[in-house]
Amino acid sequence: MKFLNPQVQRTARRIPILCAVYFVAFVFCFLFCLQRDVLAQVQYQLSEGTTVYHPLFGALLCTLLGTILGFFLNALLYWIPLRAKASAWFLPFMLTGLLTHWRFPVVGDTGTAPSWWVYALLLLGYGLWLGLWRMLLDSKKERETFSTYAWPNALQLILMTLMTVSLSNTDIVVHRTLRAVSLVEQRAYEDALQCARWETHPSRQLSVATALALSETNQMGNRLFAYPQPYGVSGLLPEPSDTMLFGKLHVSVSNHLGYKRGEHTHPLFFLRVIDGKPKAHPAVRNYLLSAYLLERRIDDFAQRLLLDDSLSLALPLHYREALILRQHLAPADSSLMLSDDSLNAQYLTFDSLRNATGTKEEREFRCRRHFGATYWYYYFFR
Repeated sequence: MKFLNPQVQRTARRIPILCAVYFVAFVFCFLFCLQRDVLAQVQYQLSEGTTVYHPLFGALLCTLLGTILGFFLNALLYWIPLRAKASAWFLPFMLTGLLTHWRFPVVGDTGTAPSWWVYALLLLGYGLWLGLWRMLLDSKKERETFSTYAWPNALQLILMTLMTVSLSNTDIVVHRTLRAVSLVEQRAYEDALQCARWETHPSRQLSVATALALSETNQMGNRLFAYPQPYGVSGLLPEPSDTMLFGKLHVSVSNHLGYKRGEHTHPLFFLRVIDGKPKAHPAVRNYLLSAYLLERRIDDFAQRLLLDDSLSLALPLHYREALILRQHLAPADSSLMLSDDSLNAQYLTFDSLRNATGTKEEREFRCRRHFGATYWYYYFFR
């Protein structure tokens, strides 16, 4: 479209460039910062583990291809009025959403990817939108200021951004799981723990990655129950299906424990067997003790604990909590008495809250508020 007014000519040159700058900035940040683990998982599954995704190169390549497509469509749709120049970038935005729309049931992703008819409707709507501008085309009325053309294009770019985000996988649990698994493989254990810090409903793989990170940093006995444990002992070890994760969680856990779990072996049985090996890794003992706690088998926990440790305040926090709990559940047995007046007083406070008046939900809320990171809360409410 040709314009006689010099100001409009300058605007006609700037609008497509500004649209391209916005597209490049958004897509690169979207792919590199937000969807890097999703794309890594997609490539790992499609290639069956034979190739590895490079986040920076992948984001740059996809952004470059989308930008080339956008400029091509902008040249092809040269007749579009200045108020609708951003429409030329619809397909690159939609393809970006299509690229990141994948779902992963292997990590408990209960969402569903958009069906083909969703994309068909989007393309149909796009065709109608272009047809509307084709009928309303009138270059003689293009005599306004830059802002007159800028805000309609900005609005269209925002709408296309929302479309891209809506089409993509934005499940926060999936993202945190894939990120934690990747960080564990890189041995960035504290960063991996941050992924699970605020997650109240983690996936099983996120629980496994959290347990591994705690064990690698010698914090399992002190911080395991600071994180939700909805899967019990199954949240300690990976399942055979976890081999489909690009972060190779099963390899990390096997290397850490020194043994690979059999396909149909119960986690607790597996830990008991390898704990009896002459040269078992020290981490195996903490895994087994944690497994007993997760199964609420406090007597077995105490018996295994006393094989290597004496009852003292040097024990990890959760181990002492379990011993205090056992003393109150079986007061007649004085063989495992731990002298920890401070912790015992805390348990009495917890027990009073647990048995206070009110509904079960009210009592659980009070206990979670004050003792949500303790083994006692897990034992009675999880």
